[in-house]
Amino acid sequence: MPVAFLIDERDTGGPAMRDRHSSFGMLVGACILLLSFSAPSYAAGACTDTKATTNVSGTEKGQTLRNASELAGAVKNAKGGEIFILEGGNYGALKISKAFRKPVTIRSTNPSSPACFTELHLKQSSNVTFESIRFDYTYQNGQSEFTKPFVIENSSNVTISGSVFDGDVARGTGTAADGLGTGKGLIVRGSANVIIAHTRFYSWWNALTVNTSSNVEIVGNNIHNIRSDGIKLGSSDTVLIADNHIHNFQGDQQNLSDHRDMIQIQRSSKIGVKNLTIRDNVFDMGSGIFTQTIWAGRDKANPKDPTNWHTNLLIENNVIYNAHSHGISIHLANGLSIRRNSVIRVRRRNSENISIPKIRVSKNSQNVVIEQNAVAAINGFHGQRNWFVQNNAIIQDTSSTSQGFYDREFIYYATGPANGHNEYGVRPGSQIDRLNAGSTLVKNYPTRK
Repeated sequence: MPVAFLIDERDTGGPAMRDRHSSFGMLVGACILLLSFSAPSYAAGACTDTKATTNVSGTEKGQTLRNASELAGAVKNAKGGEIFILEGGNYGALKISKAFRKPVTIRSTNPSSPACFTELHLKQSSNVTFESIRFDYTYQNGQSEFTKPFVIENSSNVTISGSVFDGDVARGTGTAADGLGTGKGLIVRGSANVIIAHTRFYSWWNALTVNTSSNVEIVGNNIHNIRSDGIKLGSSDTVLIADNHIHNFQGDQQNLSDHRDMIQIQRSSKIGVKNLTIRDNVFDMGSGIFTQTIWAGRDKANPKDPTNWHTNLLIENNVIYNAHSHGISIHLANGLSIRRNSVIRVRRRNSENISIPKIRVSKNSQNVVIEQNAVAAINGFHGQRNWFVQNNAIIQDTSSTSQGFYDREFIYYATGPANGHNEYGVRPGSQIDRLNAGSTLVKNYPTRK
Protein backbone atom coordinates (compact mmCIF):
# COMPACT_ATOMS: atom_id res chain seq x y z
CA MET A 1 0.00 0.00 0.00
CA PRO A 2 1.48 3.42 -0.90
CA VAL A 3 2.87 5.35 2.01
CA ALA A 4 3.88 9.01 1.96
CA PHE A 5 5.35 11.54 4.35
CA LEU A 6 3.82 15.00 4.31
CA ILE A 7 5.89 17.64 6.02
CA ASP A 8 4.39 21.09 6.47
CA GLU A 9 6.94 23.52 7.86
CA ARG A 10 5.73 27.02 8.64
CA ASP A 11 8.22 29.75 9.48
CA THR A 12 6.31 32.96 9.07
CA GLY A 13 9.27 34.97 10.30
CA GLY A 14 11.72 33.41 7.82
CA PRO A 15 13.78 35.75 5.63
CA ALA A 16 13.52 35.76 1.88
CA MET A 17 16.09 33.55 0.17
CA ARG A 18 17.73 34.89 -2.97
CA ASP A 19 19.62 32.84 -5.51
CA ARG A 20 23.32 33.43 -6.02
CA HIS A 21 22.73 35.82 -8.94
CA SER A 22 19.78 37.58 -7.29
CA SER A 23 17.45 36.58 -10.10
CA PHE A 24 14.50 36.23 -7.80
CA GLY A 25 13.67 35.77 -4.13
CA MET A 26 12.63 32.49 -2.60
CA LEU A 27 10.64 32.39 0.62
CA VAL A 28 11.74 29.95 3.26
CA GLY A 29 8.41 30.12 5.07
CA ALA A 30 5.26 28.17 4.28
CA CYS A 31 7.23 25.31 2.71
CA ILE A 32 5.66 21.95 2.07
CA LEU A 33 7.81 18.90 1.41
CA LEU A 34 6.25 15.68 0.20
CA LEU A 35 8.26 12.48 -0.06
CA SER A 36 6.49 9.50 -1.54
CA PHE A 37 8.62 6.39 -1.42
CA SER A 38 6.38 3.73 -2.88
CA ALA A 39 6.38 3.28 -6.63
CA PRO A 40 3.05 3.75 -8.41
CA SER A 41 1.23 0.53 -9.23
CA TYR A 42 1.80 0.93 -12.97
CA ALA A 43 5.57 1.24 -12.43
CA ALA A 44 6.14 -2.27 -11.16
CA GLY A 45 9.13 -2.58 -13.49
CA ALA A 46 10.67 0.75 -12.54
CA CYS A 47 14.19 0.98 -11.13
CA THR A 48 15.01 -2.63 -12.01
CA ASP A 49 17.36 -2.21 -14.98
CA THR A 50 20.83 -2.98 -13.64
CA LYS A 51 22.46 -1.57 -16.80
CA ALA A 52 21.34 2.00 -16.01
CA THR A 53 24.43 2.96 -14.02
CA THR A 54 25.59 6.47 -13.17
CA ASN A 55 29.07 7.96 -13.28
CA VAL A 56 29.86 10.09 -10.22
CA SER A 57 31.07 8.83 -6.88
CA GLY A 58 31.38 11.43 -4.16
CA THR A 59 34.13 11.28 -1.56
CA GLU A 60 32.63 13.47 1.16
CA LYS A 61 31.21 11.77 4.20
CA GLY A 62 27.51 12.01 4.87
CA GLN A 63 24.53 10.35 6.49
CA THR A 64 23.83 6.94 4.97
CA LEU A 65 20.16 6.22 4.28
CA ARG A 66 18.69 2.86 3.29
CA ASN A 67 15.12 3.62 2.19
CA ALA A 68 12.61 6.36 1.41
CA SER A 69 11.28 6.63 4.95
CA GLU A 70 14.76 7.36 6.27
CA LEU A 71 15.26 9.92 3.50
CA ALA A 72 11.94 11.59 4.39
CA GLY A 73 12.96 12.00 7.99
CA ALA A 74 16.42 13.27 7.08
CA VAL A 75 15.13 15.89 4.65
CA LYS A 76 12.43 16.99 7.11
CA ASN A 77 15.08 17.85 9.68
CA ALA A 78 17.64 19.26 7.26
CA LYS A 79 18.71 22.87 7.74
CA GLY A 80 21.12 23.07 4.81
CA GLY A 81 24.60 21.76 4.17
CA GLU A 82 23.76 18.08 4.78
CA ILE A 83 24.92 15.23 2.54
CA PHE A 84 22.62 12.21 2.31
CA ILE A 85 24.19 9.03 0.92
CA LEU A 86 21.54 6.66 -0.47
CA GLU A 87 21.94 2.95 -0.82
CA GLY A 88 20.64 1.44 -4.05
CA GLY A 89 16.94 0.80 -4.52
CA ASN A 90 13.61 2.29 -5.53
CA TYR A 91 12.80 5.46 -3.59
CA GLY A 92 9.58 6.15 -5.52
CA ALA A 93 8.34 9.72 -6.03
CA LEU A 94 10.23 12.66 -4.56
CA LYS A 95 8.38 15.96 -4.17
CA ILE A 96 10.10 18.88 -2.46
CA SER A 97 8.93 22.44 -1.86
CA LYS A 98 11.54 23.78 0.53
CA ALA A 99 14.24 26.44 0.36
CA PHE A 100 17.36 25.34 2.21
CA ARG A 101 19.82 27.98 3.36
CA LYS A 102 22.79 25.89 2.13
CA PRO A 103 22.99 23.10 -0.44
CA VAL A 104 21.55 19.75 0.56
CA THR A 105 23.13 16.91 -1.41
CA ILE A 106 21.37 13.63 -2.24
CA ARG A 107 23.84 11.10 -3.61
CA SER A 108 24.00 7.38 -4.38
CA THR A 109 26.59 5.46 -2.43
CA ASN A 110 27.31 3.16 -5.40
CA PRO A 111 27.08 4.44 -9.00
CA SER A 112 26.83 0.84 -10.23
CA SER A 113 23.68 0.36 -8.15
CA PRO A 114 22.24 3.86 -7.82
CA ALA A 115 19.31 5.09 -5.82
CA CYS A 116 16.32 5.50 -8.12
CA PHE A 117 13.34 7.87 -8.21
CA THR A 118 10.25 7.31 -10.36
CA GLU A 119 9.16 10.97 -10.12
CA LEU A 120 10.81 14.26 -9.20
CA HIS A 121 8.92 17.48 -8.51
CA LEU A 122 10.92 20.40 -7.14
CA LYS A 123 8.69 23.44 -6.70
CA GLN A 124 9.72 26.66 -4.99
CA SER A 125 12.85 24.88 -3.79
CA SER A 126 16.37 26.16 -3.34
CA ASN A 127 19.82 24.64 -2.81
CA VAL A 128 19.25 21.01 -3.79
CA THR A 129 21.93 18.84 -5.42
CA PHE A 130 21.54 15.34 -6.88
CA GLU A 131 24.60 13.25 -7.68
CA SER A 132 24.73 9.79 -9.22
CA ILE A 133 20.95 9.30 -9.15
CA ARG A 134 18.78 7.32 -11.56
CA PHE A 135 15.50 8.94 -12.58
CA ASP A 136 13.43 6.19 -14.14
CA TYR A 137 10.18 6.53 -16.08
CA THR A 138 8.04 3.50 -16.98
CA TYR A 139 5.38 3.96 -19.64
CA GLN A 140 1.75 3.31 -18.62
CA ASN A 141 -0.81 2.34 -21.22
CA GLY A 142 -2.63 5.44 -22.47
CA GLN A 143 -0.04 8.02 -21.41
CA SER A 144 0.85 10.58 -24.07
CA GLU A 145 4.27 11.70 -25.16
CA PHE A 146 3.68 14.89 -23.12
CA THR A 147 3.92 13.03 -19.80
CA LYS A 148 6.45 14.82 -17.56
CA PRO A 149 7.54 12.81 -14.52
CA PHE A 150 10.57 14.96 -13.65
CA VAL A 151 10.05 18.72 -13.14
CA ILE A 152 12.04 21.60 -11.61
CA GLU A 153 9.72 24.61 -11.27
CA ASN A 154 10.15 28.06 -9.74
CA SER A 155 13.30 26.91 -7.99
CA SER A 156 16.91 28.06 -7.68
CA ASN A 157 20.38 26.67 -7.12
CA VAL A 158 19.60 23.14 -8.29
CA THR A 159 22.28 20.78 -9.60
CA ILE A 160 21.93 17.34 -11.17
CA SER A 161 25.22 15.66 -12.05
CA GLY A 162 26.51 12.24 -12.98
CA SER A 163 22.98 10.89 -13.19
CA VAL A 164 20.67 9.06 -15.61
CA PHE A 165 17.24 9.99 -16.95
CA ASP A 166 16.06 6.58 -18.10
CA GLY A 167 13.01 6.90 -20.34
CA ASP A 168 10.77 4.30 -21.89
CA VAL A 169 9.12 3.46 -25.20
CA ALA A 170 5.41 3.53 -26.02
CA ARG A 171 3.64 0.19 -26.32
CA GLY A 172 0.23 -0.96 -27.45
CA THR A 173 -0.81 2.27 -29.15
CA GLY A 174 -1.24 0.63 -32.53
CA THR A 175 0.66 3.52 -34.14
CA ALA A 176 4.17 4.22 -35.38
CA ALA A 177 4.97 5.53 -31.89
CA ASP A 178 5.22 1.98 -30.56
CA GLY A 179 8.82 1.13 -29.77
CA LEU A 180 9.94 4.77 -29.78
CA GLY A 181 10.80 7.03 -26.86
CA THR A 182 7.92 8.76 -25.10
CA GLY A 183 7.45 11.34 -22.36
CA LYS A 184 9.50 14.43 -21.48
CA GLY A 185 12.71 13.63 -19.68
CA LEU A 186 13.31 16.73 -17.55
CA ILE A 187 11.40 20.03 -17.45
CA VAL A 188 13.07 23.17 -16.03
CA ARG A 189 10.60 26.03 -15.81
CA GLY A 190 10.73 29.46 -14.16
CA SER A 191 13.97 28.63 -12.38
CA ALA A 192 17.42 30.15 -11.88
CA ASN A 193 20.94 28.81 -11.39
CA VAL A 194 20.32 25.27 -12.59
CA ILE A 195 23.15 22.93 -13.61
CA ILE A 196 22.60 19.69 -15.55
CA ALA A 197 26.01 18.06 -15.97
CA HIS A 198 27.52 14.74 -17.06
CA THR A 199 24.10 13.12 -17.17
CA ARG A 200 22.64 10.66 -19.65
CA PHE A 201 19.19 11.01 -21.26
CA TYR A 202 17.75 8.28 -23.46
CA SER A 203 14.46 6.80 -24.72
CA TRP A 204 12.36 9.98 -24.49
CA TRP A 205 10.11 11.95 -26.81
CA ASN A 206 11.88 15.14 -25.66
CA ALA A 207 14.95 14.80 -23.47
CA LEU A 208 15.37 18.20 -21.76
CA THR A 209 13.19 21.32 -21.83
CA VAL A 210 14.26 24.68 -20.35
CA ASN A 211 11.71 27.48 -20.35
CA THR A 212 11.55 30.98 -18.83
CA SER A 213 14.67 30.32 -16.77
CA SER A 214 18.02 32.03 -16.19
CA ASN A 215 21.63 31.08 -15.52
CA VAL A 216 21.30 27.50 -16.74
CA GLU A 217 24.26 25.26 -17.58
CA ILE A 218 23.82 22.10 -19.66
CA VAL A 219 27.30 20.64 -19.78
CA GLY A 220 28.89 17.30 -20.63
CA ASN A 221 25.68 15.31 -21.11
CA ASN A 222 24.97 12.31 -23.33
CA ILE A 223 21.59 12.53 -25.11
CA HIS A 224 20.56 9.73 -27.46
CA ASN A 225 17.70 7.55 -28.73
CA ILE A 226 15.30 10.50 -28.68
CA ARG A 227 12.17 10.55 -30.82
CA SER A 228 11.70 14.33 -31.20
CA ASP A 229 13.84 17.07 -29.53
CA GLY A 230 17.08 16.70 -27.61
CA ILE A 231 17.17 20.11 -25.92
CA LYS A 232 14.24 22.51 -26.19
CA LEU A 233 14.93 26.05 -25.03
CA GLY A 234 12.43 28.90 -24.71
CA SER A 235 12.49 32.52 -23.50
CA SER A 236 15.45 32.08 -21.18
CA ASP A 237 18.42 34.26 -20.27
CA THR A 238 22.07 33.25 -19.88
CA VAL A 239 22.23 29.61 -20.92
CA LEU A 240 25.36 27.56 -21.61
CA ILE A 241 25.09 24.37 -23.69
CA ALA A 242 28.60 22.92 -23.90
CA ASP A 243 30.54 19.66 -24.29
CA ASN A 244 27.43 17.55 -24.89
CA HIS A 245 27.16 14.50 -27.15
CA ILE A 246 23.73 14.51 -28.84
CA HIS A 247 23.32 11.61 -31.23
CA ASN A 248 21.49 8.66 -32.75
CA PHE A 249 17.87 9.82 -32.65
CA GLN A 250 15.19 7.22 -33.31
CA GLY A 251 11.97 8.31 -35.01
CA ASP A 252 9.60 7.72 -37.89
CA GLN A 253 9.57 10.38 -40.61
CA GLN A 254 6.86 8.63 -42.61
CA ASN A 255 4.03 8.27 -40.09
CA LEU A 256 4.72 10.72 -37.23
CA SER A 257 4.58 14.51 -37.36
CA ASP A 258 7.52 15.11 -35.03
CA HIS A 259 9.62 18.22 -35.67
CA ARG A 260 12.96 16.67 -34.74
CA ASP A 261 15.71 19.03 -33.56
CA MET A 262 18.81 18.26 -31.59
CA ILE A 263 18.49 21.78 -30.15
CA GLN A 264 15.34 23.84 -30.69
CA ILE A 265 15.35 27.51 -29.67
CA GLN A 266 11.83 28.91 -29.24
CA ARG A 267 10.04 32.10 -28.30
CA SER A 268 7.65 31.27 -25.47
CA SER A 269 4.90 33.94 -25.56
CA LYS A 270 7.00 35.49 -28.36
CA ILE A 271 9.84 36.39 -25.96
CA GLY A 272 13.27 35.66 -27.41
CA VAL A 273 16.25 33.90 -25.86
CA LYS A 274 19.09 36.07 -24.54
CA ASN A 275 22.76 35.39 -23.87
CA LEU A 276 22.91 31.85 -25.20
CA THR A 277 26.19 29.99 -25.80
CA ILE A 278 26.29 26.68 -27.71
CA ARG A 279 29.90 25.53 -27.70
CA ASP A 280 32.06 22.41 -28.13
CA ASN A 281 29.20 19.96 -28.73
CA VAL A 282 29.14 16.93 -31.02
CA PHE A 283 25.85 16.46 -32.89
CA ASP A 284 25.86 13.14 -34.71
CA MET A 285 23.12 11.40 -36.66
CA GLY A 286 25.24 8.24 -36.33
CA SER A 287 23.25 5.19 -37.34
CA GLY A 288 20.00 6.89 -36.32
CA ILE A 289 17.51 9.11 -38.14
CA PHE A 290 18.20 12.58 -39.57
CA THR A 291 17.15 15.69 -37.64
CA GLN A 292 17.43 19.43 -37.83
CA THR A 293 20.44 20.23 -35.69
CA ILE A 294 20.36 23.76 -34.21
CA TRP A 295 17.04 25.36 -35.13
CA ALA A 296 15.53 28.71 -34.16
CA GLY A 297 12.45 29.31 -36.28
CA ARG A 298 10.31 32.39 -36.76
CA ASP A 299 7.66 31.44 -34.16
CA LYS A 300 5.37 34.23 -35.50
CA ALA A 301 7.84 36.83 -34.23
CA ASN A 302 7.25 40.51 -34.95
CA PRO A 303 10.50 42.21 -36.05
CA LYS A 304 9.16 45.54 -34.80
CA ASP A 305 8.93 44.22 -31.25
CA PRO A 306 12.43 44.07 -29.67
CA THR A 307 11.29 41.48 -27.11
CA ASN A 308 10.68 39.05 -29.97
CA TRP A 309 14.33 39.01 -31.01
CA HIS A 310 16.93 36.48 -29.92
CA THR A 311 19.89 38.49 -28.62
CA ASN A 312 23.56 37.73 -27.98
CA LEU A 313 23.90 34.19 -29.34
CA LEU A 314 27.28 32.48 -29.71
CA ILE A 315 27.48 29.17 -31.61
CA GLU A 316 31.07 28.04 -31.85
CA ASN A 317 33.37 25.03 -32.22
CA ASN A 318 30.61 22.46 -32.65
CA VAL A 319 30.72 19.39 -34.90
CA ILE A 320 27.56 18.51 -36.80
CA TYR A 321 27.06 15.27 -38.73
CA ASN A 322 23.56 15.28 -40.17
CA ALA A 323 21.39 14.93 -43.27
CA HIS A 324 18.93 17.82 -43.05
CA SER A 325 19.33 21.25 -44.67
CA HIS A 326 18.87 23.03 -41.34
CA GLY A 327 22.33 22.54 -39.86
CA ILE A 328 22.46 25.88 -38.03
CA SER A 329 19.35 27.96 -38.73
CA ILE A 330 18.62 31.16 -36.80
CA HIS A 331 15.74 33.57 -37.43
CA LEU A 332 15.58 37.15 -36.19
CA ALA A 333 18.68 37.57 -34.03
CA ASN A 334 20.61 40.63 -32.90
CA GLY A 335 24.18 39.90 -31.88
CA LEU A 336 24.84 36.48 -33.43
CA SER A 337 28.24 34.83 -33.82
CA ILE A 338 28.60 31.51 -35.66
CA ARG A 339 32.29 30.60 -35.54
CA ARG A 340 34.48 27.57 -36.22
CA ASN A 341 31.75 24.98 -36.64
CA SER A 342 32.11 21.85 -38.79
CA VAL A 343 28.76 21.29 -40.52
CA ILE A 344 29.14 17.95 -42.31
CA ARG A 345 26.67 16.11 -44.49
CA VAL A 346 26.26 12.37 -43.91
CA ARG A 347 24.03 9.91 -45.74
CA ARG A 348 20.53 8.91 -44.77
CA ARG A 349 19.57 5.25 -44.71
CA ASN A 350 17.66 5.87 -47.93
CA SER A 351 19.86 7.56 -50.51
CA GLU A 352 16.91 9.49 -51.94
CA ASN A 353 15.90 13.00 -50.88
CA ILE A 354 19.29 13.81 -49.38
CA SER A 355 19.50 17.17 -47.63
CA ILE A 356 22.81 18.95 -47.15
CA PRO A 357 23.15 20.84 -43.84
CA LYS A 358 23.88 24.55 -44.19
CA ILE A 359 24.18 27.70 -42.12
CA ARG A 360 21.03 29.79 -42.52
CA VAL A 361 20.41 33.17 -40.89
CA SER A 362 17.41 35.36 -41.66
CA LYS A 363 18.55 38.36 -43.69
CA ASN A 364 16.91 40.84 -41.30
CA SER A 365 19.14 39.71 -38.42
CA GLN A 366 21.50 42.34 -37.04
CA ASN A 367 25.17 42.37 -36.00
CA VAL A 368 26.04 38.94 -37.36
CA VAL A 369 29.48 37.27 -37.51
CA ILE A 370 29.93 34.07 -39.54
CA GLU A 371 33.56 33.05 -39.79
CA GLN A 372 35.88 30.04 -40.10
CA ASN A 373 33.15 27.48 -40.49
CA ALA A 374 33.39 24.37 -42.67
CA VAL A 375 30.00 24.13 -44.35
CA ALA A 376 28.32 23.54 -47.72
CA ALA A 377 26.65 26.96 -47.92
CA ILE A 378 25.80 30.11 -45.99
CA ASN A 379 22.37 31.62 -46.64
CA GLY A 380 21.14 35.06 -45.63
CA PHE A 381 24.15 37.26 -46.32
CA HIS A 382 23.56 39.86 -49.02
CA GLY A 383 26.19 42.44 -48.16
CA GLN A 384 24.49 43.80 -45.05
CA ARG A 385 26.68 46.44 -43.41
CA ASN A 386 26.52 44.96 -39.95
CA TRP A 387 27.30 41.42 -41.07
CA PHE A 388 30.86 40.06 -41.01
CA VAL A 389 31.37 36.89 -43.12
CA GLN A 390 34.87 35.61 -43.85
CA ASN A 391 37.30 32.68 -44.00
CA ASN A 392 34.63 30.00 -44.27
CA ALA A 393 35.61 26.74 -45.99
CA ILE A 394 32.86 25.78 -48.45
CA ILE A 395 32.76 21.98 -48.68
CA GLN A 396 30.76 19.51 -50.78
CA ASP A 397 30.54 15.82 -51.59
CA THR A 398 28.73 15.88 -54.95
CA SER A 399 31.50 16.73 -57.44
CA SER A 400 34.94 15.15 -57.17
CA THR A 401 36.39 17.69 -59.60
CA SER A 402 35.18 20.80 -57.75
CA GLN A 403 36.74 22.67 -54.87
CA GLY A 404 35.97 21.54 -51.32
CA PHE A 405 35.28 17.89 -52.22
CA TYR A 406 35.06 15.82 -49.05
CA ASP A 407 37.73 13.28 -50.06
CA ARG A 408 40.28 16.10 -50.28
CA GLU A 409 39.10 17.77 -47.06
CA PHE A 410 38.62 14.87 -44.64
CA ILE A 411 40.13 11.67 -43.32
CA TYR A 412 37.36 9.20 -42.53
CA TYR A 413 37.97 7.50 -39.20
CA ALA A 414 34.37 6.28 -38.78
CA THR A 415 31.10 6.50 -40.69
CA GLY A 416 27.67 6.18 -39.10
CA PRO A 417 26.08 3.12 -40.75
CA ALA A 418 29.20 1.00 -40.29
CA ASN A 419 30.43 2.26 -36.93
CA GLY A 420 27.39 3.74 -35.20
CA HIS A 421 29.04 7.16 -35.09
CA ASN A 422 30.80 9.53 -37.47
CA GLU A 423 34.35 10.75 -37.07
CA TYR A 424 36.01 12.87 -39.75
CA GLY A 425 39.49 14.30 -39.33
CA VAL A 426 40.87 17.23 -41.33
CA ARG A 427 43.28 16.32 -44.13
CA PRO A 428 46.57 18.27 -43.93
CA GLY A 429 46.83 20.91 -46.67
CA SER A 430 43.09 20.93 -47.29
CA GLN A 431 41.04 24.11 -47.67
CA ILE A 432 39.79 23.62 -44.10
CA ASP A 433 43.36 23.30 -42.88
CA ARG A 434 44.60 26.37 -44.79
CA LEU A 435 41.78 28.57 -43.48
CA ASN A 436 42.05 27.12 -39.97
CA ALA A 437 38.31 26.56 -40.26
CA GLY A 438 35.92 24.15 -38.59
CA SER A 439 35.82 22.77 -35.08
CA THR A 440 38.94 21.80 -33.17
CA LEU A 441 36.99 18.86 -31.73
CA VAL A 442 37.75 16.78 -34.82
CA LYS A 443 41.33 16.52 -33.54
CA ASN A 444 40.35 15.12 -30.15
CA TYR A 445 37.98 12.19 -30.61
CA PRO A 446 38.33 9.54 -27.88
CA THR A 447 39.27 6.86 -30.41
CA ARG A 448 42.43 8.80 -31.27
CA LYS A 449 43.55 9.68 -27.74
